[in-house]
Amino acid sequence: MVQKLLKLLFILFLLMSLTGRSFSQEWHAPDHPIQSLVGETLTYDISFLWFDHLAEGSLQLTPGDQPGTFLVVLKAKTMGVAAFFTRDRVEKFQTLMKIGETGLLQPLWHSSHTLRGKGNSRREKITRYTFNYAAGQVRYEKIKNGRASADQLFDIEKGKPLFDILSALYNLRLGFYGKVGSDTILIPTFHRKGPQEIVVEPLLKSSKKDRKFFAAGAVQCRILVDPSVFGTKGRDILASFDEQMRPHKGIIKNVIGLGDVRGKFRTLP
Repeated sequence: MVQKLLKLLFILFLLMSLTGRSFSQEWHAPDHPIQSLVGETLTYDISFLWFDHLAEGSLQLTPGDQPGTFLVVLKAKTMGVAAFFTRDRVEKFQTLMKIGETGLLQPLWHSSHTLRGKGNSRREKITRYTFNYAAGQVRYEKIKNGRASADQLFDIEKGKPLFDILSALYNLRLGFYGKVGSDTILIPTFHRKGPQEIVVEPLLKSSKKDRKFFAAGAVQCRILVDPSVFGTKGRDILASFDEQMRPHKGIIKNVIGLGDVRGKFRTLP
C-alpha cells in the first residue's frame, strides 16, 4: 500500500515538473507585474507637418470593469490652429486586457474611435474587435455616425493568444517578449485578410532627421503594424523607451494627410 502511494506521488511530481508549472505558480492579478503600472498616465506633445506641438496625447492604464482586467487608453487630440484645420480631431484607441495563462496580457476587445467636428457637423467612426478565444472567433464591427456598416465573425485557432498594438506594448514594457531593441520579436495579431504579426526589431537605419529626434543611448526599435491601425501608407513606427521602459519618443511614419507624426514624452515636474 505504501509503495503504491509513493508511486502515485512520484507520478504526480513528474507530471508537475514536465508542465513547468505547479499549481502555486498560476498567475493572479494581485501578483502580476502589470499592477505596478496601474494608475499611470503618460502625456505627450505631438507634432506633424512643419509645426511643433499641434496636438497632445496620453497613454493611461486603469483597472477594468471586471476583476482581473485592465483598460489601456491611448488618446490624441489636435489643438489651436491644428484643431481648426482638422475639425477638432480626436483619436482614441482602447484595449481591455486580461492576464493569460502564461502571464501575457491578452486583449478581450480593442477599439479605435475617430471624432471630427462639433454639434450637427460632428462625425464619428468606431472600429471594434472582440476576441473569444474559447470559441475561436473574433467579432469585427464598424460603426459610422451611429450606424453599423460592418459586423462580421472571423475564425481563429481556439485557445491561441493574439495581441493588438496596446496589449503588445505593455507586454513589451514588462519584458515578456525578451529584451527590446536587441533581437527581432514577432507578435501574433489578428487581421481580417489572414495571419499577420507585429514585428519589433532593432532600429538599425533611419534618416538624419529621425536620428536627431531620438535621444542617444535610449532603447530604439522599429515596429511594423498593419496600415489600418493608424491610417498610414506603410507599416513603420519608430520608437524609443527610457530606462523605465516608458515610451519616450515615437514616429508614426506616413500618416495619410499628415505625413510623419512625432510624439515626445512630456517630462513630469
